[in-house]
Amino acid sequence: MTPLKLLFVCIGNTCRSPMAEAIARGLGGGRVEARSAGLMPFGRIVPGTVRALEDLGYDPTGLSSKGLGELEAGDFDVVVSLLGEAGLAHLPASLGAETEAWAIADPYGEDDEVYLAVARELERRVRDLIDRHDRGELAIV
Repeated sequence: MTPLKLLFVCIGNTCRSPMAEAIARGLGGGRVEARSAGLMPFGRIVPGTVRALEDLGYDPTGLSSKGLGELEAGDFDVVVSLLGEAGLAHLPASLGAETEAWAIADPYGEDDEVYLAVARELERRVRDLIDRHDRGELAIV
């Protein structure tokens, strides 16, 4: 089976989308290729993101803050806006075949409990996305 190629997008690519990327890699193993990007990349991954991932047992190694312009168009099966429906308007259609909009709170500047809560919510949603793919419920070309 061809790996499911996912892209997670938020504003700064420093909290939510890198969390989702690491979680998808961890949950999907070799069945998932995950990337993340920001509309206005912050330039670094903040410590709260790393701590939340490590607390849940995910490997943050290799995560970096980058923009959409650094990614290859058409290279993704599903592009997930972590900004909800409003975020979809900022995504080039050329990035992926299918889009999803998840309204995930931005933990930037909050305490570690908030980062952990966001990571748990992302874990739940990413697991569901991978399960839907495995059941053939995604409209991937």
